[in-house]
Amino acid sequence: MLFFDSQTNCYTGDVLRLHFINPINPETDEFRFTTPAEQPVTNKKILKDQLKQITVFPNPYFGYNAEESEPGDHFITFSHLPEENATIRIYSLGGFLVRKIRHDNGTPFETWDLCNEHAKKVASGMYIAHIDVKDVGAKILKIAVMQSQ
Repeated sequence: MLFFDSQTNCYTGDVLRLHFINPINPETDEFRFTTPAEQPVTNKKILKDQLKQITVFPNPYFGYNAEESEPGDHFITFSHLPEENATIRIYSLGGFLVRKIRHDNGTPFETWDLCNEHAKKVASGMYIAHIDVKDVGAKILKIAVMQSQ
């Protein structure tokens, strides 16, 4: 995941290339560069901006996802999540909690297998995903699911 530092106008992972007009003398010229170790993003403004980017795909889900490798392996993916400390709660339109997913896998992705807390496939319909990022805020997404059977 790339993070933008507004003070330096740089992204994590940027490459710096130096070009010298004068020739470098390897016997007398010496250059040393050090950078601090990558630090977790703690700037709340940056984290709140990332919160706005959270999305879910495919949405709507029409009984098939191009990423599914097995016929019965149905899922949707949440993306742009923080690497940890997020909780995804999926509700029916009636307000019932369908599934709670803790996101702490160190990636910006999390999948929902379209099952409820009892491992039963959910019905076709509309669902609300409430993504809570600890100490930052929350994002609400609408999800349309149309099961194939």
